[in-house]
Amino acid sequence: MKSRKTLRLTLPMMFAALMLTVAGSMSSAFAATDWVYKNAYEGNCLTGSTATSNVWSGPCDESIGTYWFWGSSYTAYPSGITYRQLRSSGTGKCLTTDDKSATNAVWLSTCDSGLNPGQLWNGDYNELSTYSGENDLRTSANGDAVYSTPWGQSGIEVGRWTWYGTHY
Repeated sequence: MKSRKTLRLTLPMMFAALMLTVAGSMSSAFAATDWVYKNAYEGNCLTGSTATSNVWSGPCDESIGTYWFWGSSYTAYPSGITYRQLRSSGTGKCLTTDDKSATNAVWLSTCDSGLNPGQLWNGDYNELSTYSGENDLRTSANGDAVYSTPWGQSGIEVGRWTWYGTHY
């Protein structure tokens, strides 16, 4: 008899504890690690594919490809600027560029534990700047593609380099 009474009291308590745990994992503090980056020029969001290495500027439709989080970091000396891996929430892969020319491709690739300079970004001042310090993320003339290029290139609207980051 005593065991049935204990069971009747224990099960509801366990269920309540489980529900509190689940509710806690959905709190705003838990969700605040994701970012969405919206481009000032056309209002589209930085989007990464969940099936390929492609990255583009697309509709801000709250798809998993539009969510990003900041990973491993490196603080540059002597500037003191901190750069981090910008990772896709959909795949965990890093936003990557090669910084080899005036107009560089941007894609998703496996994050390098050695902190590959092509995977280090800074999100200060509404810009996504590469570790090289010479290139920033921008949208293309048609607004779909994204590139890393020197900020303020002739003939390109300044708003194409401006990204508004929002916590989710």
